[in-house]
Amino acid sequence: MAPKITVQLYSVRNEAEKDYEGTMRRIAEMGYENVEPAGFPGCTVEKAAKIYKELGLSAPSQHGALPVGDHKNEIIEKALLLDTKYIFTGCPPDYPNSFKSADAIKRCADIFSEASSIAGEHGIQVGIHNHTFEMMDIEGRPAYEIFMENTPAEVLWEADIYWVCEGGRSIPAFIECIAERGKVLHFKDGLITNKNAIGLKDKAMEQFAEKCTFLPAGSGDIDLSAAFNSVEHAQYICVELDAFNGDMMEAVSQSYQYLTDHGIAEGRV
Repeated sequence: MAPKITVQLYSVRNEAEKDYEGTMRRIAEMGYENVEPAGFPGCTVEKAAKIYKELGLSAPSQHGALPVGDHKNEIIEKALLLDTKYIFTGCPPDYPNSFKSADAIKRCADIFSEASSIAGEHGIQVGIHNHTFEMMDIEGRPAYEIFMENTPAEVLWEADIYWVCEGGRSIPAFIECIAERGKVLHFKDGLITNKNAIGLKDKAMEQFAEKCTFLPAGSGDIDLSAAFNSVEHAQYICVELDAFNGDMMEAVSQSYQYLTDHGIAEGRV
């Protein structure tokens, strides 16, 4: 059985801010049963929980801050309200500097390990969502290897396969490397500009992302079928477009159709 399909709601942040409920309704009508919130633009977590229940949507994963520090209880409570099993962050403290040296990576890993211990008491796992910085070679080794060696296996890795490829790494090899940590994968598509380099140095992620072309699944340079052939442990395949020069809702719908039609992910039955 293929993993369930979900959608990163950061993709539709502009639409959601104008009409959160209407946007979620359209998402459900496309066939999605799962969503991955990244904040709640134009809404609150309490209201979002009610909307999801009404529409038959679940939020098994979400993006947000790690449950550490003064706000850890609030973060956990919001996750429990949505029955979220996995909390991912793509921007840990001091990112991307936290991936520019082995010592920095180890300090970052310590934060994830602490968050994992706290979340684990509530049946929740935490994980990292990569961009390209994690693909860099640090002191002769891939940065992601250093991170995984210094975190327990309970710390997940939400592989964004577009950024893996843009960072110069093999997508199938990376999926195999993260193994059981890869319970949720972002099958993002687009045009690759950095085909021969490993990682990105001294570039702000948001500035670089503005220069990238993101496309509906099946429309870009990413070989999604080859990537899926390496998938063994994923429970969810997530649609995401950081941006799109066109109708974002149509792009999200087209991605749903491609991934479900090709047996990469399973939608509403």
